Amino acid sequence: MNNTAGDDEELPLDGQAKPEPTGASDAPARRPVGGSQAEQDAIFAALVAQFDDPVDLNNPEWPEIENLRAKEVRRAPKGELDDLAPQPRPRPAAGAVGDPRAYVAAEDPDEGHFVPPEPPPLPPMDTTARFAWLAVLGGPALLLFDVLVWREVSGWPAWVGVSAFLGGFVTLVARMKDRDEDEPEDPHGGAVV
Repeated sequence: MNNTAGDDEELPLDGQAKPEPTGASDAPARRPVGGSQAEQDAIFAALVAQFDDPVDLNNPEWPEIENLRAKEVRRAPKGELDDLAPQPRPRPAAGAVGDPRAYVAAEDPDEGHFVPPEPPPLPPMDTTARFAWLAVLGGPALLLFDVLVWREVSGWPAWVGVSAFLGGFVTLVARMKDRDEDEPEDPHGGAVV
């Protein structure tokens, strides 16, 4: 027979059947972890069967196994700190108490921050690119002006605005370069491990 500390409830040994509860109010006792698969299945089935049982909220019963006894409380050996004892806080540095906002952290002279290089200047635009950007931005601006002034967009101003936007967009896309001429050919496509 295997008893828990001070409890008279029997716990099953390996290979034995679990004891049957004696009443409806008996809560299942805590069993050691492990055991056979059949024991674990039986414990789980008992827990599932008790899931929908009503609970008496006026007289809650605390399982006896959960109560700590004075002799069971773990005492730390002499010279070893108790795990549950409060740990002493470090004392603040000596000196005058001042404004906490006046504190300045000591800076490491070599912080190792990454400073990105200056970006290269934009390439000079040729006349075709300038007119294409003027058309892409000017076409919608003309349509917006028409809406604000005449309250409707129709006739030749609408046709000019839409055509300018589409023409400028197609021109910019057609003139896009696939690669920079300055960069050497990369067989890996930039992915190097």
